[in-house]
Amino acid sequence: MTLKLHPLAENELVIALNYYFEISPKLEKKFLSHIDKQFNDILSSPNLYQYETETSQKVVMKKFPYIIIYEKYEDIIMILAIFHTKQNPKKLMQRNNNT
Repeated sequence: MTLKLHPLAENELVIALNYYFEISPKLEKKFLSHIDKQFNDILSSPNLYQYETETSQKVVMKKFPYIIIYEKYEDIIMILAIFHTKQNPKKLMQRNNNT
């Protein structure tokens, strides 16, 4: 399987990395390490995580306040969102309806 980031998720990742870099380059690296681990966990066990909608699944990150929303297809896992949990969930729902 291949993991791909939706352009909106890619943008969210860049925003998060920039935010953590401004606090500390070490914190940015730690965040990136945790994201990479989550991506690898999703790739190795895509059916493990709970469904957010009929077609998308959700991973709650443990060390950072983010959730990762993804959908799996035949040979691709598409990361749809890297969503900060302090945001209004309606923002994610509206975005899901527009993608």
